[in-house]
Amino acid sequence: MKVTKAVVRLVKRHTVKVIVCSALFTLLFTSFLMMGTDASGTSPEAASNEEQVITVRPGDTLWEIAKQFNDSSHDIRYVVYMIKDRNELHNAEIKSGQKLIIPNI
Repeated sequence: MKVTKAVVRLVKRHTVKVIVCSALFTLLFTSFLMMGTDASGTSPEAASNEEQVITVRPGDTLWEIAKQFNDSSHDIRYVVYMIKDRNELHNAEIKSGQKLIIPNI
């Protein structure tokens, strides 16, 4: 009888640990998945009449696009920042086929 009670107590204790660890793992795993997608609840506002919308071509970089739309009166880093900010980009990574709004700088 003593062996049975000890086994039951041991099983209960391990069951709680497994449940807590599983819940923690699930929470962390889904958090990392969401971080990897750059998911946000908002999207950029539609382009105004003063702004241009371009489609990223293969091989384009944000730096090269900023150079095309800079009239040499601004530092290129500022233009890159403005494009990233206007399109709510978290980094300078862009993909072919992606639409970018070029703000009126």
